[in-house]
Amino acid sequence: MRRLLWPTAAVLLAAGCGSASGGEAPVPDPRPLGRAADFTAAERTVLHHAEEAAVQRCMERRGFTYRPVPAADFRRSAESSPYGLLTSDGAAQDGYGMTGGLLQGQPPDPNATVRAALPEQERRQWQRALRGSRTEGPKQVIDVPGGPTVRVPADSCVHEATEEVYGKGWDERYLLVQGLRNRVVKKAMADDGVREAVARWADCMKKEGHAFRELQDGPRAVQRALDRAEEQGGRAALQKAGRTELRLARLDAGCQRSAKLAEAVDAAQTAVERALPTADQSALSAFRTARDQALAKARRAMKGMASASAP
Repeated sequence: MRRLLWPTAAVLLAAGCGSASGGEAPVPDPRPLGRAADFTAAERTVLHHAEEAAVQRCMERRGFTYRPVPAADFRRSAESSPYGLLTSDGAAQDGYGMTGGLLQGQPPDPNATVRAALPEQERRQWQRALRGSRTEGPKQVIDVPGGPTVRVPADSCVHEATEEVYGKGWDERYLLVQGLRNRVVKKAMADDGVREAVARWADCMKKEGHAFRELQDGPRAVQRALDRAEEQGGRAALQKAGRTELRLARLDAGCQRSAKLAEAVDAAQTAVERALPTADQSALSAFRTARDQALAKARRAMKGMASASAP
């Protein structure tokens, strides 16, 4: 599943791209909340198609043309660690996922021509029907524990499609669990054992010539290289930035492994989750139920569409 450097990116980054070393013992891949808040690439794809089909039906009921947006390739985002952890294979093939993501880009918006063909007033009405208004119309107000108050336009087709696919109250459940996930990550990273592992990683990176103190220092360095490549323009500049990313990410992954960072994070996450209050556990259970029901419904819908389009 981890063929993340698509042909264009693979050609661009081939120079300096080595294979991951074989025979290494596997390391943990800690994900908060038993991965309940994480969706695989396949799950994201099937849910995306269900959402887009529901949006299209809603827009048509309101008298507007809407063309479903093709699904992006979700593999990179689905496999990205919330802790910034790297694997040897992933780092060797895709670095931090930055240059490859830039090359991949986003699918073209099939509704760009739809909007362009509309007079200005109808274009605003189309956009309002799709996403609602930030200032006008009914709002679903969600108070996120420990976070901001979120106001979601309740009269938009996006909101209507969300409730159709996931059920009523999904936005609130999703934000609640995402907030819980973020708190688990924050507390795990503040654990003494993790801090010690990060210090060992930093010492290792310093010996490799990089005075990094935080796990995000590597991606920040790559972003600076990409910014310079954008200023310079041209294929060679992006190729150089891509080689920098792959080289740096391989060193980063090696230092994480030698520092036993993944093992420290895994142990800290386990301890944090054991101490979760009962209310959080109940909210997580309700989210899992809604999540599983949405996936089952979306899969049935996709199977039905496939059968209907079969000759």
